Amino acid sequence: MEWSQDGTKLLVSGPVAQEKQGIWVISVIGATLKKLRDDAHDASLSSDGSQIVFRDAITQDMWLMDADGGHARLLLKHDPGYHLFYPTWFANGKRIVYGQYRVANGQATVELESRDLQGGAPTLLLSSPRLSAFAWGQKGRLIYAVREPPPNHADSNLWELPYDEETGAPTGSPRRLTDWTGFFFDDPELTADGSRFVFLNRRGQSDVYLGQLADNGNELKTPQRLTLDDRIDWPGGWSLDGKTVFFYSDRNGTFDIFRQGVSERNAEPVVTGTEEKWAPQISSDGKWILYMQWPKAAEGAPVPPGKLMRASLTGGPSEAVMDIKGKPWITYGSDPTETVAGYPSFRCPLHASATCVLAEADDKQIVFTAFDPVQGRKQELAKVPANSDLTRWDLSPDGSRVAMAIFDYKAGDLQIIPLAGGDPQKLSAMPWTELVAVAWAADGKSLFLASFSSRGTSIVHMDFTAGSKLLFKPIWDIFSLSPSPDGNYLAFGPIVTNANAWTIASFPRK
Repeated sequence: MEWSQDGTKLLVSGPVAQEKQGIWVISVIGATLKKLRDDAHDASLSSDGSQIVFRDAITQDMWLMDADGGHARLLLKHDPGYHLFYPTWFANGKRIVYGQYRVANGQATVELESRDLQGGAPTLLLSSPRLSAFAWGQKGRLIYAVREPPPNHADSNLWELPYDEETGAPTGSPRRLTDWTGFFFDDPELTADGSRFVFLNRRGQSDVYLGQLADNGNELKTPQRLTLDDRIDWPGGWSLDGKTVFFYSDRNGTFDIFRQGVSERNAEPVVTGTEEKWAPQISSDGKWILYMQWPKAAEGAPVPPGKLMRASLTGGPSEAVMDIKGKPWITYGSDPTETVAGYPSFRCPLHASATCVLAEADDKQIVFTAFDPVQGRKQELAKVPANSDLTRWDLSPDGSRVAMAIFDYKAGDLQIIPLAGGDPQKLSAMPWTELVAVAWAADGKSLFLASFSSRGTSIVHMDFTAGSKLLFKPIWDIFSLSPSPDGNYLAFGPIVTNANAWTIASFPRK
């Protein structure tokens, strides 16, 4: 959302009517509303009001168009593995600055760079893996927020950088403006004269919630919060009797493994230590807790390979099962989204005779491989061309099929892939779109889905014969679903965000 310089028009982009991505302009004079473009977001208006830069919601490429929506032309295609965000304008209207990030082996690269209006060669303005927000001060002054390193990763502080508006290049060194605790700067804005600074102090955490299932999965009774701390908690797997949830949490500073009974108020640590530990699951024979583990590396340092680990349910030290390829982006800050799902990831079926499955991904495909908790890696089962950033999966209870949900603003596409060979089965969850999580029901006859929207995530039960039914629609964002093996409960992980608006009345001038 962005005002024109004269204050007569408001540019709005993103999910608007019926959650459709688009760009609209609202005229204050006459209170008129006009749609400029479908399938677009992150729109920004030039200072003279003549042009709009935006991102295509489908390809994620960056485009320019005239202020009336005409003469649209491609400005920049994103490089493979990179994600573009927040394109906006220098005050002189001659260059467009945008953010881009990528994650490789768990290490993030976050950059601000600019180009001229012909899409010429980029000029790097700033590179910081902990960059979290930015705003423009007076001409030639960038104000930006940098997340603090652990253990203060829930805080960020403000910095400034001088730059040349003609070239987009920095003209000096970064300078720290604040050294505060208890603040995470988001959506910052600075008045034109640089005297007042407005921002949101945003805090986010994820928790484990439990809801009791009824009517063969078609009813979810009012969910109750299981984890009562104020840190990041994500559900993993269940004990085979369906009475205990295993989850991972950063309540001790690193991600550790915990378990908690469905009627208990306190969690019990299972595996702790200095390494990062993710996504606990119980082996099909009920003997082992399996989880992924990575050494905690210094920021910017090469990350050693991760391992899939096992720990006996009766106690004792953990042991390595096998090396795994890749690493999710383990980041720390006010947004827990980057600490759940992703690749590599694994599942174990309920049937003891079936094999566990590991999924590893690169920029082009997802590879599914069988493994044994004791013997390690086995045969490759399937390769699927897919964008791993947009694809979530789960293994059927009998271990024979993989369900894949694909994030799409317009569609609710799913595939059921037989691991023994054969053609995938294509399904549609319409009208439920923007699928961000999928999980098989305990009987293997239906799926639970998380359908994202700007107004909260819907939990949906999709029966293969009877269609889909809405179970729960909170205002939260939900990215993790885990049904109990007895079919009695559904565990899920919502993100709960608290944000308050603040102002700094006498902001330091440049």
